[in-house]
Amino acid sequence: MEEYVFAEQVKKHFHYLINEYGFSVIDERYDAEAFGNSLVQFQSSTVDLSIILDRGQVLIDLGPYPQSPDYRFGLVSVIEFLAPEADEPAYIFPETWDNYYDMIDWQVTRLARVLQQYCAPVLRGEFSQWKEMAERRRKEARDTYRALTGKDPIEITSKELAEKVEKEEERRRYRALTDKDL
Repeated sequence: MEEYVFAEQVKKHFHYLINEYGFSVIDERYDAEAFGNSLVQFQSSTVDLSIILDRGQVLIDLGPYPQSPDYRFGLVSVIEFLAPEADEPAYIFPETWDNYYDMIDWQVTRLARVLQQYCAPVLRGEFSQWKEMAERRRKEARDTYRALTGKDPIEITSKELAEKVEKEEERRRYRALTDKDL
């Protein structure tokens, strides 16, 4: 996909983020060598939202701003939690399409509607259920680990050790952020 075509489509269809919710575009990326993958990142005073083009699939990732990456969720998780009654899938990835650009535009248009329809409270910065969502994700990860290994995951019970692990995770997150900027 040509550079910034995706970004222009996203800004056109997600204009309501700026007009209604006070977001601004803080980053746009395009990588011709990585299948034309692209990213448009929006941010408000309380929400960080990324719209990603990954090999022809448009995805949305969001979370509270500023907050740790542990509190970021994909659109599917947010809709499943906030709108379990939703009767349509978050993502539909067309397998065939006559024109690649039209296929991407169709996904972007549809996701703009889906996000606005099911995620308005989050777009306003209401994260009262976010901690519960994070705990559900941890439980699902533990259950998956048990199913795959037949063992219980290791749990840190020592407060001192937990603090060391948290400091190390924070150091790694900081390093990842600073390395990304280089």
